[in-house]
Amino acid sequence: MPKIARLFIPLIILAGIFSYLNSIHNEFIWDDEDFVLKNSTVKDWHKWPTVFTENMIHGARKGSNFYRPLQSLTHGFDYMVWKDKPLGHHVSNIIFHILAGVAAYLMLRKIFSINIAFLAALFFIIHPVQTEVVTYISGRSDAMAAFFVMLTIIFFEKNLLAAIVAFILSLMSKESALIGPCLLMVYLLFKNGSVKPYSKKLFLLFLIMFGYCTLRLTVLDFSKTVSGNLPQPFFYVPLWIRFCTFLKALPVYFSILLWPFGLHMERQMDLAQSIFEPQVFSGFLMLAGIFFIAYRIRKFNMAMLFSACWFFIALFPNSNIIPINALIYEHWLYLPSLGFFITAAWIIEELLKQGKILKYAVIFITISIGLFYMWRTIERNKEWRDHISFYESTIKYVPNSARLHNNLAMAYSDKGRAEDAIDEYKMAVRLGDYYPQTHFNLSNIYIAKGDYKSAMEELQRSVEIDNNFLYSHENLAILYFNQKKNSEAKAEAEFILRKEPDNKIAHEILRKILE
Repeated sequence: MPKIARLFIPLIILAGIFSYLNSIHNEFIWDDEDFVLKNSTVKDWHKWPTVFTENMIHGARKGSNFYRPLQSLTHGFDYMVWKDKPLGHHVSNIIFHILAGVAAYLMLRKIFSINIAFLAALFFIIHPVQTEVVTYISGRSDAMAAFFVMLTIIFFEKNLLAAIVAFILSLMSKESALIGPCLLMVYLLFKNGSVKPYSKKLFLLFLIMFGYCTLRLTVLDFSKTVSGNLPQPFFYVPLWIRFCTFLKALPVYFSILLWPFGLHMERQMDLAQSIFEPQVFSGFLMLAGIFFIAYRIRKFNMAMLFSACWFFIALFPNSNIIPINALIYEHWLYLPSLGFFITAAWIIEELLKQGKILKYAVIFITISIGLFYMWRTIERNKEWRDHISFYESTIKYVPNSARLHNNLAMAYSDKGRAEDAIDEYKMAVRLGDYYPQTHFNLSNIYIAKGDYKSAMEELQRSVEIDNNFLYSHENLAILYFNQKKNSEAKAEAEFILRKEPDNKIAHEILRKILE
């Protein structure tokens, strides 16, 4: 090993720290409310065991089909130490990201040159597409899952028990870690030429994967807890259309990796209708071209073929081949992007062999690309600074998102900008009236203004959308009681207690009615 290689891990760590240092004072954003700040399970260590039996935001009194107990526990530890100060929570995200980068380096150097391993890991650490995972506190599950998946691969050949533990931890971090054994098979195939000698060991991992899937489809299936009259997910869209839509997303993914400007959450994309749509056909040509070139040059170098396999296998859980509830997100590129960076590192290494003059030019360009990535990451971190800056910057790209307008309204309301908040809430309703939270939040502004008639109308609309949204029932009970409508207040309180027997507001309303 060359002496300079001893600096590679410290350089990866320093690059990660420098790229994300300006994010540590950012506020809690978006789902951080449900994942941390309003989540009683996270905030009370006595309730931590329930993370293994409930959906991830059960403690926020909401439904979700996310089951990520290890992520919830990390939020719990962070809250125990830092309470509602975001700095420590951000530091944890940066640590998990750096751990994933170091794991990528240690894994790749077993099958590629140390230079390829270093450059790929370095690009992985500093590329701005990762901000949706690192800068966003609730996004840490991708970094955790990636770290444990790569740890599974690193340990597998020499320490099966450690590999099994790492794989279980990856599954407890995020559902997409299911592809871990498939990535491991690709790794073993490229490293050793065959997976047959490891078939018994691999069987154990696939057995764990099968057991996890069985649990998630039965006792740990929380899909029925998801609330609201949300738009129809993609479960009933034909497979061919979903595959074409995945192809349609590919040019977007590669453009993000090549030219990381205009990054934003809540990307919108229409379902594809035909393979002959220009963007769909472009995606098809990309997919076919990548594997054609990679296969043709396999005897010269296997890096591109490995990269392609890694990228598309890691992306598979979010391809909608197996239907999920969205079409495209930047954070879905977190682990797949490593495949892209391996190819980039291999190209750089090959160019460095082409003569002294070209060598210095390539070094200069590589350093420039690295600095460019870091600059874009630092700039992107600023857009996550607080609620208003985040939502205003995102709405520029997605002006038709009801959820974004609702969240921007909440941010305005928190800052005392009531009229701006009302305008944004009304815009959210016009764009898509399927979130009970929008009407609940709007009712709170009307209550603060003393407009109880409008508040009542909003609360009634909220429970029409989702009758299990208890926050609205609580406010209805309070408003009815204050208006001396005791029978209505009692009915609301009793409804709440049937759903949540320990609800303090409902018990207090009933106590006052009986006085």
